[in-house]
Amino acid sequence: MEPKLRVGIRFDLDRRMARLEVRGRVTEQNSRVLYVLVRRANTALPGLTVLLDLRRATATEDAMAGLVRSSETGSLPVPVVHIKGGTLAPRQLSILAPAA
Repeated sequence: MEPKLRVGIRFDLDRRMARLEVRGRVTEQNSRVLYVLVRRANTALPGLTVLLDLRRATATEDAMAGLVRSSETGSLPVPVVHIKGGTLAPRQLSILAPAA
């Protein structure tokens, strides 16, 4: 059975930021849901900076490598929503890494 994640989302409209607070064990398989949530958070308010807060989670090396790669390249490994004149992808994805 795949570990379950708990994710809370907080929007800061003044800073145009969405913070996804993750608890549980992040694996390569369940990390896909994080990419979907990042995309959905940005759909709610296009052009957001998205902060993925993993400080209360643990993560496998493969999962962290994929998340860091997305943070560095600015691209998500899941389809983004296409809209007239562009796509809905976060302007920036930042990660607060797990403590352990």
